[in-house]
Amino acid sequence: MASVHIDNLDIVLGGNTILKGMNLEVADGEFLVLLGPSGCGKSTLLHTIAGFNDVAEGSIRIGDRDVTWADPKDREIGMVFQSYALYPTMNVEKNMSFGLRVARVPAAEIDKRVAKAAEMLHLTELLKRRPAQLSGGQRQRVAIGRAVVRDAKVYLFDEPLSNLDAKLRAELRRELKQLHHQLGATMVYVTHDQVEAMTLADRIAVMKSGVIQQIGSPAEIYMRPVNLFVAGFLGSPTMNTMRGTLTERAGRISFAGDALSTDVSAYPFVLTPGSSREVVLGVRPEQVRLSHSAGPDTPQTGKLTLIEPLGPQKIVWFTSGGVLMSAIADDQWEGKVGESIAFGFDLPRASIFDAKSEARL
Repeated sequence: MASVHIDNLDIVLGGNTILKGMNLEVADGEFLVLLGPSGCGKSTLLHTIAGFNDVAEGSIRIGDRDVTWADPKDREIGMVFQSYALYPTMNVEKNMSFGLRVARVPAAEIDKRVAKAAEMLHLTELLKRRPAQLSGGQRQRVAIGRAVVRDAKVYLFDEPLSNLDAKLRAELRRELKQLHHQLGATMVYVTHDQVEAMTLADRIAVMKSGVIQQIGSPAEIYMRPVNLFVAGFLGSPTMNTMRGTLTERAGRISFAGDALSTDVSAYPFVLTPGSSREVVLGVRPEQVRLSHSAGPDTPQTGKLTLIEPLGPQKIVWFTSGGVLMSAIADDQWEGKVGESIAFGFDLPRASIFDAKSEARL
């Protein structure tokens, strides 16, 4: 195992600056997920750690060793790609052991490592099969096993589950998490899938346009996003947002917008926002309370537009003041499209952002 240190990293590809002044530290044994939309630079960063891209400025250290200009084979990494990249004429055992055989690792040690990895990844019964005889999930397990047998210091994953169907993705997510616990290894994982990020990561680094917007635990990223981009990127349905103005009077702070006006004095402001400040109020669907009649906790009214049943819960869509919003209700909640409903917010858990800078207040 080893930590990864990235200091003031600049990456230029085809004359375009992809990463500028990137700084990142991955702790020894940590599972870090790089999360962001396509084109944000997360795969470029991963490939640079692996040694596939040249560095324009800055340095990369794995453990105490500077590997900025080291060849990929000398960085003691294991890499898993989006495509399985298996040799079609080799069986599972030979695919997993190929790198070790090229490195002239003793045969007994190769057998030991392959057997151990196959057991962890439920591949023992499949060692003599060729890739064409395997399912997509089994092929990706082989690709992961090929990285595991290297006994690397750091494992890098470039969207390894994106080619699998939903059920297989869920199964392999669980197995990757278990694999991390078993190996105790440092892992850096790239994805644009927020579910993968939330379920796998010890910490998540959310990226946009080559810049890390926020890095923290899944709970911290989800509950206290530092800006509107992070708030909108995580969550399904996405966070409800309403533009409005804050006013302060007699020690109370109020939000007034097209959708609603409400007292937000209970919100944990970092600094007193002052009066007449343009803001965006953000509320997660699970922070919305619903009722069929107005009350102290549901003082606002809206019109029900859609109900999406999801087994143990329902997504309830409604409009208020021309703003479309969503709420999470349990499977027993009943309502009819077109009827009026009452709603309220769990404001201490909500988010308020400055309308200009989009930073959290």
